[in-house]
Amino acid sequence: MMQNLIDCLYFYSEDHCVLQRLETPEYRRAVCGLERDWQGFRTLLTEDQRQQLDSLLSRQFTVKHLESQAVFRSGLSIGLELARL
Repeated sequence: MMQNLIDCLYFYSEDHCVLQRLETPEYRRAVCGLERDWQGFRTLLTEDQRQQLDSLLSRQFTVKHLESQAVFRSGLSIGLELARL
């Protein structure tokens, strides 16, 4: 039951809170620069290399998503502990 609540809070924050905090010029510049550089890099790859890269990036995204969830849960846990003080 508690895990479902934590998951709901995580997905709510991901969908509604995080994006608002990333609405900064610095973030937009970083994302645009990264996207431009990735596009340039991909043009240098063969089709097989692109597929391998996409597979690796997908796995990396999964790892980062799991890490993000762990950070959220840790922060929530710390918040709950502090609320008990």
